[in-house]
Amino acid sequence: MANYVSITSPQRETIVSDHKYRLRYFKTPAWCPYCEDYIWGSGNIGYQCTNCGDYFHVECTLVLTTGTCPGLNACHTNNRTLITYDTSISINDWTVSDVCEWLAVVNLYRYAPNFQSLKYDGEILLSLTDEQLKHDHIHDSYQRQAILDAIKELKTRDKYRPISFERFRTQLSTNNHGDNFICTTFYERRICDLCEKYLYGIIHQGLQCSRCGLVMHRQCSKLPSKRCIHTNKQLECHTIIGTDFNDQPIDSKTQLPIIITRLCQSLENIVQDNPILSLIDAYRFSIESARIAQLRKLINDNDIEKMDFKKMELSELASLVKISLKEPGIGIIPDENYEDFLNLVNAPTQVIQEFVCNYSMPFYVDFLKFIMCHIIKIWKLDYDLAMTNINQHHTVKPYEPERVVDKLVAIFKQLIFRPPWPMIMSHARNDKDHVHLLKRFIYEIDWNAERPPLNAFQQTPSINTLISQQQSLDKCPWFYNRQDNQLLTNKLSTKSVTINDGDYYVRFSTEASVSAPFTLVVQLDGQQRFIKICMNKQGQYGFSLNSCFFPTIQDLIEYYTHNSLSKHFPILNSDMKLAKPIRRDIFLSNIQHDDLDNYAIVLSNINDQNLLRIALLELTMKYNEMEHDCASLKIELDQIITYMSEIQRSTMAYGRIQIIYEKQMKLNRDHYLQCQKQTEKTEYDRSFKYLEQRVEHFITNLKGLNATFTEQQLKRDQLIKTLDERKTNMINYENKIATCMKILADKGVEQHEINNFLDLPNDEPWYLATINRETAHRLLKSCVEGTYLIRTSSTGLYALTLVHNNVIYDCRIGRDPNQNYAFRFVASNMDGNSFAYCDRSFRSLGELVRYYTEHSLAENNPDLNTCLTVPIKSHANIKI
Repeated sequence: MANYVSITSPQRETIVSDHKYRLRYFKTPAWCPYCEDYIWGSGNIGYQCTNCGDYFHVECTLVLTTGTCPGLNACHTNNRTLITYDTSISINDWTVSDVCEWLAVVNLYRYAPNFQSLKYDGEILLSLTDEQLKHDHIHDSYQRQAILDAIKELKTRDKYRPISFERFRTQLSTNNHGDNFICTTFYERRICDLCEKYLYGIIHQGLQCSRCGLVMHRQCSKLPSKRCIHTNKQLECHTIIGTDFNDQPIDSKTQLPIIITRLCQSLENIVQDNPILSLIDAYRFSIESARIAQLRKLINDNDIEKMDFKKMELSELASLVKISLKEPGIGIIPDENYEDFLNLVNAPTQVIQEFVCNYSMPFYVDFLKFIMCHIIKIWKLDYDLAMTNINQHHTVKPYEPERVVDKLVAIFKQLIFRPPWPMIMSHARNDKDHVHLLKRFIYEIDWNAERPPLNAFQQTPSINTLISQQQSLDKCPWFYNRQDNQLLTNKLSTKSVTINDGDYYVRFSTEASVSAPFTLVVQLDGQQRFIKICMNKQGQYGFSLNSCFFPTIQDLIEYYTHNSLSKHFPILNSDMKLAKPIRRDIFLSNIQHDDLDNYAIVLSNINDQNLLRIALLELTMKYNEMEHDCASLKIELDQIITYMSEIQRSTMAYGRIQIIYEKQMKLNRDHYLQCQKQTEKTEYDRSFKYLEQRVEHFITNLKGLNATFTEQQLKRDQLIKTLDERKTNMINYENKIATCMKILADKGVEQHEINNFLDLPNDEPWYLATINRETAHRLLKSCVEGTYLIRTSSTGLYALTLVHNNVIYDCRIGRDPNQNYAFRFVASNMDGNSFAYCDRSFRSLGELVRYYTEHSLAENNPDLNTCLTVPIKSHANIKI
């Protein structure tokens, strides 16, 4: 056969399409734009158009009889860099990468990582047997057979085979199934109703007509076939599981597919009630395909809301979660956004968080957040189980979080990151990126889920390496997040701050984009110039995608502090460089303390100590009033949230009753059409009208409930906003109180006098108001275990100093703005920022001391496994 051929069927007229074909041989699968399936194998299987460069199955060219060739270099993106050959390439010559690409296009990409790690090339692939696959830990007999079926077809394609035209006889009508074909997953071997060969793979193996039930390969679905006849047959596999997520029954509480939410919550509840169970092991265990098919039918045949999942095995529930996530044609990440997410692999944590939070499709954002929360809860439950085993058996084996996360990634990576079908070959190539991105999702991104405490065990170097790889911009003084940037913008608009040419800062772009996530703002000629900072797929930065040479934004900023920007932007001065950063720490500190500084100046000008004491008392009283208001608002907020939950439960109940009535109406109408007697028809008609009125009543009530829910939602949001404002004001008043106390101290008022004025505890045996840290340490240096004192901290708050294991510890005690006269322990990290060890609070210092004389301080600091035993004034030999 010549390389350039004119395809002509003996039974049909010459094809009228103006493509000009030549026979080609393949190693890498090609994309056929006609049937939207892949051309794979090494025999006489495909042609290339010499005009447009696209590739077509031989069979597809026989039916591609209309249309105009799009012209030079108009081929599909998959085919633009494809290398094909003039002669057949033996399968024995395939590399490991070739094998993995083939696995992807025959819907076996689940095993691509396994085959890659085992280094299975073409020669080994052709020699695989059922025993060998079983030895490779593929325990499911159906999945092993699916692999062998695909290999068998590959062997037959390796030989030259003449194309049979029998399937295109005139008595076969043109395919009229149209959009009725649905991508379907089968759990048993199925044969294509057209070519009579087995479907390929273990997921999304073929298409099934929703009208007549015909099953075909993707390619065969575009070829002439039997005429579709509507049979009113409903596909069992697409009642719930298998349909697109948006078309599935929705949980009224989460607005997500109810099958996913119910299964995940049931799994979590079962393990919480039975702490000895391992949810990770349940997910890792694979049940037989036949059992999966039974479970799927059980789900599709029953009301999800009424099913009791506690009767199922844990591994069965986990398998249902997995098939519910992987069977729909569109994944958790829609096809059009797959590359956007993949581009985040090397992005800074802030970019990933920003992209996820501002994702343009709320349904899929919430869905991704739900799944990520579920993954982190699995990790937390596994950690709790490990800690229980360690405590009960007194083992010293360390908990290894990285191994646990690796298991979770292996389970969920293919469920979350699924390339669209035209890019399915990239599945194996992108596997490392899928792994790395999912790890970053677990370790770095805030999903509002409690992770295991990383400081509770010794982190392995690889975890430290992974976390340190994130390019944290929060530590960069010139970087502003969205909230900080708004404060900066407001301040600059007042013209109260002097900004010179060359002063700069970096912020998030106003339009969230993976390729251009940041903006450099530079002052020039009294105006702000906005320069886009681009990021390529490797996580490198520059002012255009073609000039991304800097590994971090820090490096980019450093470079342009010494080199002119005019090379990229002629509008700038010839010697324009980045001069002085507008520092976030100093600038925002000035913004936050403007009012405080002015207040301090006013107080400093008051010489009358009595007036200062009155001011301090007024500040304290005002602070207490705000605490009381916050407590009242919190009670009101809790009541609204409870009411909203009741509305949601009522809405779900109405929805279920409405479904029951509608089913009854359908049954009633069927009986009406079947009965012969007029009296019976009259009775059925009367009953139908009654049911119809009830359904209308339910719909009216549902509308009222939805309106009430929306109203309460607005009230809730307003209350939360008010509470946040009150808490901010309380912090300001705390600062003013501390300032006023400092000014009084500077004017010679002793701390104990201020304490007496504010009714603070001067006479307690553990309270020393006037000493500093050095004096406290000197006093406790020779004291016994458990000796303690409470003093005024240099910050204006309080500090607990105590002796434990011959070491003197300091813990600051701060006022908690959420409760009246509440105190709690806080500590300082190496950066000087404070954080809370625990949220236990007390109404007074005395109450705090009494509690910790009976309970260990370890909940505040793991190193302080001791109680407060001896107050400082109980030592007769200590001179205070």
